Amino acid sequence: MVAVTASLNLAGRHAVCRTCKASIVWAVSAKTGTSMPIDYSPSPKGNVLLQMDRGQLVAAVLTARQLAGARANGAQLRTEHHATCPDAAMYRRQR
Repeated sequence: MVAVTASLNLAGRHAVCRTCKASIVWAVSAKTGTSMPIDYSPSPKGNVLLQMDRGQLVAAVLTARQLAGARANGAQLRTEHHATCPDAAMYRRQR
């Protein structure tokens, strides 16, 4: 994994949620390799670390131990948009 940095330049990566119109960015999940929407602005309650890896925006959902270290290093953490979107149920897959 790439080293933790305090800030990340997201210029040109801004998107908008189709239903709630919130500002988001799309990133590739470090765990699954699939695209995931992330809230554009950092959050004090965030648990997602965005990083650039070979030109691709990658999102890592951090564990409790990783969160403590990232916060101590001043990382700007964000939240998965599914956790904040009032319309998230529309996008959940039926299992």
